[in-house]
Amino acid sequence: MRAITAAFFLSVLMMMAPTWAQDVPATVAAAQGHSSAVPAPTQAEIDLQKRMAAQRNLERFAKIKKDTDRLLELATQLKKSVDQASDQTLSVDVVRKAEQIEKLAKQVRQKMVGD
Repeated sequence: MRAITAAFFLSVLMMMAPTWAQDVPATVAAAQGHSSAVPAPTQAEIDLQKRMAAQRNLERFAKIKKDTDRLLELATQLKKSVDQASDQTLSVDVVRKAEQIEKLAKQVRQKMVGD
């Protein structure tokens, strides 16, 4: 009976050993006075993050503006090409311009929503 009990406790200890091993670094760090918590950001770090976010927003807006200007240019070119085309056929150039407009419009929409 003792052998069975000893085997049972030994198997329980072996199953719990990985759990104890995971707790050791936190326990050692706490005993040495180290904190595992991340320190709160300073006011200077917060201000820097805000400035960087504002700069990224300005750059994103400039790209959107540039892309919408290009969209207007392509749409104007497409309109001229369609007006000059015959009633029955459209050139390959017209189809390519329409594809460019579609692709650029999707990119602008994605930038407006957020990268």
